[in-house]
Amino acid sequence: MKALLWFMVYILTVSSASAVAYSKHLQRRHFFELQQLQERGAALETEWERLLLEESTWAGQGRIEKVARERLSMHIIRRDDMRVMELP
Repeated sequence: MKALLWFMVYILTVSSASAVAYSKHLQRRHFFELQQLQERGAALETEWERLLLEESTWAGQGRIEKVARERLSMHIIRRDDMRVMELP
């Protein structure tokens, strides 16, 4: 009977140690995944900031006027060529 009790204690101790080791393994794996996701998030945030800067460059008033002049042959209207229309 005493041998059975010691065997049960041994089995429970080994099971508990195995559970602790597996739990620690899962914790390390999830922590590694968290670090990877945080790095990816930081990279995406940096790319987003770069894209916002690029968008503001492309949409700048000076660039729009330049494209309008060069590609569309547009020009700024002279004051003499303006006509003011009044609504009834």
